[in-house]
Amino acid sequence: MERLSTIASKTFADDLRKETAEQDQPISRKDSKTSAEIVIRKGTAKALKKDGLRDYGAERDAAWWNTSGRVADLAVARRDQTLGDEYIKLAQAMILCTLPHSPTKETKITRRARLGDGSTLAVTFSATADGIGLPYGADRKLLFWLLDRAIRNDSPFVPWSSAAEFGREMGLEKGGRTNKQIKERFSRIAGLVISISRKGTEATALDTFPVIARAYLPNSIAGDAEQASLPEMGDRFGVLLHAPLFADIKKHNIVMPRRLWLELKGPTPVQDLVFWLYYRCYAAMSETIIPWEALGDQFPQTDSNPYRLRQYLRKAIKVLKVLWPEAQVREDPKGLWVAKASAGMLEDDATRNRIRKL
Repeated sequence: MERLSTIASKTFADDLRKETAEQDQPISRKDSKTSAEIVIRKGTAKALKKDGLRDYGAERDAAWWNTSGRVADLAVARRDQTLGDEYIKLAQAMILCTLPHSPTKETKITRRARLGDGSTLAVTFSATADGIGLPYGADRKLLFWLLDRAIRNDSPFVPWSSAAEFGREMGLEKGGRTNKQIKERFSRIAGLVISISRKGTEATALDTFPVIARAYLPNSIAGDAEQASLPEMGDRFGVLLHAPLFADIKKHNIVMPRRLWLELKGPTPVQDLVFWLYYRCYAAMSETIIPWEALGDQFPQTDSNPYRLRQYLRKAIKVLKVLWPEAQVREDPKGLWVAKASAGMLEDDATRNRIRKL
């Protein structure tokens, strides 16, 4: 018998899937747009290498196939009022102005966004560690995980005793490869400096923050380099965030269901746009059209195709509308039309400590 989430996903994925996998039987197919084979086993799609080479088009198709199933699960959770049992607080500046989606040789990049109240936000990301680049792609998951734990504990110190701690919460496979990835992600985050400029009608505020002030971590996270312990914390492993950055995030953050942040997978550009659209539809003061060129300043351009951002945006709108049909967003010839959602994503529920509509 098919799961409810599988049934719900079929309508959503009609234009993405040509055939559906049985729960216990692998299915192979040739995607019409690529030469690589996509294998679907137990509801999960994976693009195979062709002649030992990766086919990035097939990988994107497989990732989008998997995304549709997870979105269906989240939509069912929203209907059942279980989606908002836990919240996560994300740094507003890094949702509105995002990190790179893929590795880059640049060591300094700036994103700009206009907020609903008419003010403007500019965020500059700088890589300061010698020989280590900017965080990119899934690095943002580790960064947000650290920031959220700090907010939950109401302290800039984040206890962190092993790489497995993060991997377990993210549902990552155990093993040396995962530990190596976490170690590399942390090294990029540890060298990140963020400058945030908020310009209003009368004044401009500019702050520059290194993300990590100090760290004392096991070698599974920080590598083999010698580290100074944190005397004020005894011998506890952990990360001490830069205190002014911690204060800024407590003041300027975006609240969303933790499951939405944790379980929405697929292409990083689509994830970024879903989270941003979620915020804009919640916080919009009135109808507005965001010009296409403004979106280009706000989000990374991952390749030379000038229409790629619009392709990702269409997918993000589709995801959000499945999760939240009341969201008011659509494409317009001049840009992206956004208005306040006609209903909250979740209803207030005092028994679940739900203190604001989402």
